[in-house]
Amino acid sequence: MIMLLVGGYTGLLWVLVKVGVFPKWYGWMKISPIVVGVVAFMVIFLPLNWNAPMGGTVVTVGSVGIKPAVAGPVTEVVAVSHTPIAKGEVLFEIDKTPYAAAVQQAKAQLSLAQDQLTRKAKLLASNTVAEAEVEALRANVAVAEAAVTLAEVDLANATVRAPFDGIIPAMTLLSGNRVTPNVPVLAFLDIDKPVINLVLSQNQIRNVKPGQKAEAVFKAFPGQTFQGTVSGLYLTSPDAEYDLDGATPEVPAITDTTYVVVLNLETHGVTLPPGSSGQGLVLTDQGAKFQFINQLTLRMTTWLNFF
Repeated sequence: MIMLLVGGYTGLLWVLVKVGVFPKWYGWMKISPIVVGVVAFMVIFLPLNWNAPMGGTVVTVGSVGIKPAVAGPVTEVVAVSHTPIAKGEVLFEIDKTPYAAAVQQAKAQLSLAQDQLTRKAKLLASNTVAEAEVEALRANVAVAEAAVTLAEVDLANATVRAPFDGIIPAMTLLSGNRVTPNVPVLAFLDIDKPVINLVLSQNQIRNVKPGQKAEAVFKAFPGQTFQGTVSGLYLTSPDAEYDLDGATPEVPAITDTTYVVVLNLETHGVTLPPGSSGQGLVLTDQGAKFQFINQLTLRMTTWLNFF
């Protein structure tokens, strides 16, 4: 943009010489484009870096690793990749045979414990057995009931279901694969809640605050400019974190740390695919006079996205 300004100024001088306003090219006319460029950079374009900061944008989604709670071979894969899956729908089935048997065994042990308690309770009424013995049997019944509950939970967990509405990006699980507890076997994406991230460097965020207006364009949607606001500013970086032993983080060199500004954009029904990238800017409360320059630059970018 600054090159356009200097080029336009130089072109104006050329026209003025051609039409006779100036009889010739004076020395100051040859130097003035450099002066204009330097002044424009210092007064207009440099402050725009933090008054209307621009940076790359990317659409991300939350994801979880599907970790089965029980072990066993996969008997059936129900879910299909790249297909919307509702919360609670079956993803895959694990062999239920040992878990169904465990439920039957636990119920049999519960029934035996209840029968023993019933018989001893009748004898307690006639003072034939000690009350402590009956109490021990009551405890046995409680333990057996808990065992039934745990066995039924394991049986239910043999059917792995979707934790929320989403999709599986790639179904790599096959029938016959053996899964183990707490080891992820699938990635599951929450596509209904995309997060639009604007990445800015540390010298650009000085005036950025939640609630300020923002704009963004994406390569996937040429010619469109999405309006919105700043919903969050996350001033955190791996370099700022303490090690587990509490040692102060080392800073081998001064680096240009980047931060994430989360945008809330009005998409008007347009679905922004996860991974979509582009450019975005924030219209801060400072330097409003010249913010239109970066807005114009953003609109030029979205039309160049056609190519």
